[in-house]
Amino acid sequence: MLEAVGAWRSHSGYDQAMTDPETSRGPSPAVIVREATAEDARALHALSVELADALGDHRPRPETVRARLLELLEEPRARVLVAEGEGGVVGAASLWTKPDLAHGDKVVEVPMLVVSGEARRRGVGKLLVEEIQSIVAAENATIIELVATRNNDVARAFYRALGFVETDHVALEFVGDVQDPPDPGK
Repeated sequence: MLEAVGAWRSHSGYDQAMTDPETSRGPSPAVIVREATAEDARALHALSVELADALGDHRPRPETVRARLLELLEEPRARVLVAEGEGGVVGAASLWTKPDLAHGDKVVEVPMLVVSGEARRRGVGKLLVEEIQSIVAAENATIIELVATRNNDVARAFYRALGFVETDHVALEFVGDVQDPPDPGK
């Protein structure tokens, strides 16, 4: 059974929910959420650049976004969703369904959720989350883990408005050279 309240953990540099369920601009006309295809690589790169700029991360190269998209499209436990309106792709989310030994359940992790600047506050992020929740139910997963940076107040408020709660998880990233890791004895 799906928990009514998912968990989210803080993690640097991977997500930004750029929309709010409450809107003063009104809903986007005819936005649909669909599975991404290889043809969405250019639009996903543009969204990834916008996300990187907002978070102060390095900008991904078009060829690396395309390569990762193609990998994810071949990975049976991964999904990439795009929100498409009249002007093209205006939002995206990536997710993984993974077995979790700690909980004895399936968990869906959402490392990226982004909405373009011109489509924010129009319900696009909410549509993406609703599709993720449908996938979670179909996969019989019990937890949704959203990845958000600590200083991304907009994303955190958005997730809370949809019923998610922050957890005490601490995520650590190895940023050194994996071929030459530091000596723990020094």
